Amino acid sequence: MKKLITSIFFLCSLMLLAQDPIVTGEPANYTVIDENVEIFFDVTNATDNGGNSLVGKDLFIWAFTDVGDAKTNNAWTNIKLSARLNKISDTLYSLKFPIIDDTETYNTLAELFGAEAAPGSITSIGYLLRDQAPTFQTGDLSIPFSPFKFNAAEVRTFPSSVTTIDVVTFRFNQNFSSLSNPALTGAQNISVHIEPSNSSVSAVDLETTYNGRYFQTGIIPARTFETLENAGTLREVKYYFFDTDNPSIKSAEGTIVLKKAGN
Repeated sequence: MKKLITSIFFLCSLMLLAQDPIVTGEPANYTVIDENVEIFFDVTNATDNGGNSLVGKDLFIWAFTDVGDAKTNNAWTNIKLSARLNKISDTLYSLKFPIIDDTETYNTLAELFGAEAAPGSITSIGYLLRDQAPTFQTGDLSIPFSPFKFNAAEVRTFPSSVTTIDVVTFRFNQNFSSLSNPALTGAQNISVHIEPSNSSVSAVDLETTYNGRYFQTGIIPARTFETLENAGTLREVKYYFFDTDNPSIKSAEGTIVLKKAGN
């Protein structure tokens, strides 16, 4: 009887210790359209369906939403290598964007699930962790994210919160219904003018590429404006888009407030 009670106590203790992976993100709050997001999975006390620890294992993520599965899923018995989580330590793993999948690149969660045209349609993200074969798997779990309601805009930058060492994407929507300068509608080539708030450093003009919906390009502010970064004064940049062939035709101006890396 004493052995039975001890065994029951031991099993109950294991059940209390076992838990789902703890999911966090960088930045802490992100939407499905934010770029350069990294989602972390702390598996310190996490187990698979058989009660076995996930610590130190080679983990893949099988992800799904209410609008479709992740493009890295493939077939259940033939999951793609691009679905492998980055192993930071035996207890910490991450899913880091952009995700390179053969010839495809997924910059956001919306792109990963094929919902870039209607990102607001994603209302939940589910996942499970497994090995490649698979010989083990967890139950269905969920990834938290900030609600997103898409509001069309003429100019936009991604991600919504950035530091000086992040990749910042500048995007111009030529099909926006209320362009600040209607003359941009007919522009064949679009560039972006980026100017730091510190006027002692020259602005840069960069050509954009058209992806079928938007004209866009990207920079890492600390590299583009290295002098300001080294001086610790790179805090804000202003930008506008213009017709490359007729620079006097400009869009509305936007502003990005940059956080210091590590803050």
